[in-house]
Amino acid sequence: MYSIRATYIPREDMHFDRDYYIKHHIPLAQKQLAGRVRYLQMHAEFDMRVLMEEDLRSPCVFVLSVETKEDVEAFREFRRSPEVLPLRKDIEKYTNCIPEWTVAEVLSEKKTYTEQAREYARARES
Repeated sequence: MYSIRATYIPREDMHFDRDYYIKHHIPLAQKQLAGRVRYLQMHAEFDMRVLMEEDLRSPCVFVLSVETKEDVEAFREFRRSPEVLPLRKDIEKYTNCIPEWTVAEVLSEKKTYTEQAREYARARES
């Protein structure tokens, strides 16, 4: 499984309209991704902070969970396509922060760490 994340980078004069994001931007993302990118889950995390500090690291992190590398590639293609334009244009309606996109492989909790490490080693050998 893979986690695709958009972390909104905070700034001095930052604003982020959580209500607009939840009611308008997330449904728009669902609509634009439909039939283009297979995903397992979509959610948002708000007010991300370092655990032992009070400093805000991000007002919002958008998370899209996908199953395969092919799904990650489909999302990359979506981000390069004209279908992403309504989402890009919508950003200025809820924030002046710039999202930073990342992707990471997620280890499954259904397997032990040792089983996952063996599978990873096998995959790297081939």
